[in-house]
Amino acid sequence: MGRSQDHGTTRQPPPGSIAGSSGCRALRGQFGPVRRGPSRARIAVDAAGAGFASLRHVLELRPDIVKLDIGLVRGIDADPARQAMAAGLCEFAAQTGTMLIAEGIETEAVAEAVRRVGVGYLQGYLFGRPSRLEP
Repeated sequence: MGRSQDHGTTRQPPPGSIAGSSGCRALRGQFGPVRRGPSRARIAVDAAGAGFASLRHVLELRPDIVKLDIGLVRGIDADPARQAMAAGLCEFAAQTGTMLIAEGIETEAVAEAVRRVGVGYLQGYLFGRPSRLEP
């Protein structure tokens, strides 16, 4: 795994991470057999749009589901740059057959904005608070 520069400090990926693209490709190769057949496994990437690494993971892992990070979603109703980024990810999802979910939906204005750019699945406090599953 490579080293990255972050404002003058050198960081290493955490042990066991798949931060390097070769790690992502290797992981994708291992998932191949379980992604085929009648009981196929699906891969999801969380926090897409939070940084270059998460977008690289989307490209390398070819997930079935991508969740847009709350940092991209929050304020999208008033920010044309966020709207453009989300619209681009919607186009990517449409062309690759990926389900796109926007997390962190807390207001009607944000819900309407992500719907308008094409996100089909929304998750957040606007629709319900997390709750305990009863047995």
